[in-house]
Amino acid sequence: MNEPRKSFADDPPAALAALVHPDKDMRQHAAVALGQRADPHLAPRIAELLWQEPDFFVRETLTWVLTRTPEAAADAASSVLSVGDVNTRLQALHLLSKLSDPNTVRVVAGFIDDVDTRVADKARWALARIADPSVIPILVDRLGDTDQTARDAMTTALSQFGAPAVPTIGTALRTAEDPSVRAHAADVLCFIGAPGAHEAAPALADALHDDHPDVRLAATLALRELTDYPAAREALREVSLSSDDPRVRTVARLSL
Repeated sequence: MNEPRKSFADDPPAALAALVHPDKDMRQHAAVALGQRADPHLAPRIAELLWQEPDFFVRETLTWVLTRTPEAAADAASSVLSVGDVNTRLQALHLLSKLSDPNTVRVVAGFIDDVDTRVADKARWALARIADPSVIPILVDRLGDTDQTARDAMTTALSQFGAPAVPTIGTALRTAEDPSVRAHAADVLCFIGAPGAHEAAPALADALHDDHPDVRLAATLALRELTDYPAAREALREVSLSSDDPRVRTVARLSL
């Protein structure tokens, strides 16, 4: 016979105690009650239990509980990042991504080069969710990763900023010495697409004549997403007729 559920609405100590109950449904019930109460004084203990919680759905509920007391939650997550194990760091960064507090940019940025790629990817994602434009150069400086998973994660993270990230990405496309960085910059602009990336059309048009074939192709694909803009169409029309790169010619013709 199932244990009857207790009402935790007016009994925070009992709710906290229930967060270590062996029945995950009981833990979930207690977490919901604590979320409705939203007491910042309880946040440190709730966070401590969040790091230990084995059930995904209860973890998500506890994360929601902590977002109800954002200042206390940010303090709890920030303090554990430098001392917790990998799973704790991942959960703390997940919480910080939900809080989206610009005051946590510095502590989150400290983990974007973590030796564990899962932590690094989560930190980059958290920075994108925080959406503070000050992090754009930090992320752009890390374009060109040769690991495809990390590269895709960075593309996703930067593209979340949309138009505000375009000038810095365009500068990388024009000036980076490493062709993998230039190609990645074009990939991100492609992912941003219209209308956000339209100001990068001149830089992308120049990149159609880059020395490296991967950069040329990435720029062509990015311009393909901007064909509503005359500058993009004109650049594609030119290379569709004159480029020595068959891939660029083919994509440009298909784009038009």
